[in-house]
Amino acid sequence: MKMMKRVVLCIIGGVFVLVLIAGIFQVGQRHDVKELTWREKLEALKIAFEDARMKEMVKGNEYGITGVNSTSRGGKSYPVVEITVQEGGWVNRVNLIVDLDEKRVLDIQEKNHFKQMPKRGVTDEERERAIEIALKNDIVKEKIGGSVYEIGWVDVAGPKVRGDTSKERLIMVNIGIVGARLVYIVTVNLSEGKVVKITEAYWGGKIAKENEKKAKEIAKNDSRVREIIFEGRSEWRELKGFVIEYMCRDMVVGGKLLVDVYIHRESPEPERIILTTVDLEEGKVIGVKEVSSMPTLDYKVIYQEG
Repeated sequence: MKMMKRVVLCIIGGVFVLVLIAGIFQVGQRHDVKELTWREKLEALKIAFEDARMKEMVKGNEYGITGVNSTSRGGKSYPVVEITVQEGGWVNRVNLIVDLDEKRVLDIQEKNHFKQMPKRGVTDEERERAIEIALKNDIVKEKIGGSVYEIGWVDVAGPKVRGDTSKERLIMVNIGIVGARLVYIVTVNLSEGKVVKITEAYWGGKIAKENEKKAKEIAKNDSRVREIIFEGRSEWRELKGFVIEYMCRDMVVGGKLLVDVYIHRESPEPERIILTTVDLEEGKVIGVKEVSSMPTLDYKVIYQEG
């Protein structure tokens, strides 16, 4: 048994008051809720974002996926896709309960909403149009592939003056691949209704960090990697001067998330760098090769007009 505290938000005389209520709860593992595999999480995400209600909810808005967890109904476990959607000056927290067997959304629950931070210098109409233009771009569509994506933010890129008479309205749209560290910053010229620049960067949210951790473990324990980097030793951590550095880079191939894990051994000599490609859906290493250098994970312009 463990003592736990519950926080209750009350309104007294028009004022929000936090009340701590102490209670005794038995803490234990719920046997009716199972841990989801990455394949199940990915499938739940795809089903959720194919739902017509979901599409209408996020259309033209900034939104993010905060997690994919499990819940129980009638003794059966279901995935829950948790998102936040910024709309009309408010941030809505929404849960979508997904049935993997029937491949549909069972229920959409809007948990609560709160005032968001002041809007950036973009109107609602500009935001919706910029997102629409960005998502229709052929390069953006190719990069996204069949992946689930999120619109992290929409912001002003700043005016660009042509000569003395024409001023362009440039808007940046941040598009992140859910579960990966890949982010595309798409600069849209609203004046001409087209994309003028696409920058690839490596950030990532909560799900991406979870996936990176899993990919590192899968890569480190692969027999081919151990033979090359660890020279077959099982207790490699005990070797003096033996340094392992990890750097992950994500990519989407045919709608599948692959994670490149770079493993760097500085000592004992000779210095070695191994590129290990992990398929998270399959939970296995699909490629191992020795490379000459570590990559630089930085901004990379993949398209620029003119």
